Amino acid sequence: MRVARPSLIPSHPYADLPDEVLQKVLERTAEVADAVRGLFSRVSTGKEEMRDSLEAGGRVRRLGDLPPCAEPSLAAVDGGAAIEKSIGTDTALAVAVGIEGLTDRPTAHWPGVQYAAWQKTLPHEGDDTSRTCRGIMTALELSVLRDAPHDIVLLDGSHLTPVIALNAMLGVAQEGLRAEIAEAVEQHDTARTLLDVMASPRCVAVVKYDGSRDLSHTWLPPEVRGPGIGLDDRTLMSLLLEAGEYTEPQPLALTQQSRSNWLTKQIDGLNPSDQAREAVRVALNEVITRVRDDRLLFTYFKPHAWAPAFRLEIKPEVAASPERLAAVLLGIQSQVVSPEIREPYPQWVADRMAKSVGDALLALRTAVNFDLADQGMEDYVALVAHSYRTEEF
Repeated sequence: MRVARPSLIPSHPYADLPDEVLQKVLERTAEVADAVRGLFSRVSTGKEEMRDSLEAGGRVRRLGDLPPCAEPSLAAVDGGAAIEKSIGTDTALAVAVGIEGLTDRPTAHWPGVQYAAWQKTLPHEGDDTSRTCRGIMTALELSVLRDAPHDIVLLDGSHLTPVIALNAMLGVAQEGLRAEIAEAVEQHDTARTLLDVMASPRCVAVVKYDGSRDLSHTWLPPEVRGPGIGLDDRTLMSLLLEAGEYTEPQPLALTQQSRSNWLTKQIDGLNPSDQAREAVRVALNEVITRVRDDRLLFTYFKPHAWAPAFRLEIKPEVAASPERLAAVLLGIQSQVVSPEIREPYPQWVADRMAKSVGDALLALRTAVNFDLADQGMEDYVALVAHSYRTEEF
């Protein structure tokens, strides 16, 4: 008789937790629920007063009041990075994926998925390898964004996201990795591409997670928003805005706190330096200057009654042109297609594809191990070519 081998894959995500730990966590259910209930009950009680305060200040705008326009062509770009840490070396892989939005047009701007990829096998260098991989991933994303022929191209995250990743990459200390960085940013013309994306009215940043309270603390007096820090802007605007409404565009550096978040990213001279990395440093500082000079704006837009409000970062040229602003908002509205997909459709698809980069790295490692074994290097494969983690099976 054949005996079934017990599965080592947990049937529940918390199955590996000791019972005592799980019990302790669950004992705080009522406490956590009360805290959440307190936050939302204040909004529920004061919702009408908050809404009246926003409308009285002219802060709420409507897509329906903008000039009618044809539905724009739209694409989204996202990136993924993964590092396979084997006992002998690290294999780093970065990709950027571009996906065209849903459309009724008979022909597409892109014949298929657009992508750029980079991979290297490197000696162990700890966090420097991770910073290099994510920085080069950002360079790839910017390259695909710049070359997209669409009316609107969505950047995943804030305009601050590539600034942080490239800044961290420039701080890599290991000489061999600095050479890899210089080669990659020169190949993709990252300095010029960054400036093009940050200045292009076509490029709109869609922020998934947003904890800022700039609008609630600037537009709503304390007696209206209630005690404490209150809910974040995205949650509040999701509750206060109606379908097809957006907030008056505001500078990214609206408050002293948000301005500080950008200005602290100013990058001093590199040492040692090279021409390619120095060009990226100068471009990053120019981007930070754009924010300081209020040349990047944001608005919250609620495309449907069942959808959350999306924080969109746009250029002043878009905010100043009713036609351009209408095209951006209509483009977002047309791509938010289901309550189950909590972001514009092409952004969701690009995210899923890019985040599968780890699977590609696993396939690469398997193929390399077979190739090495075929060449008589079984001992190397057994000892140092495998991941340092024990795989589930």
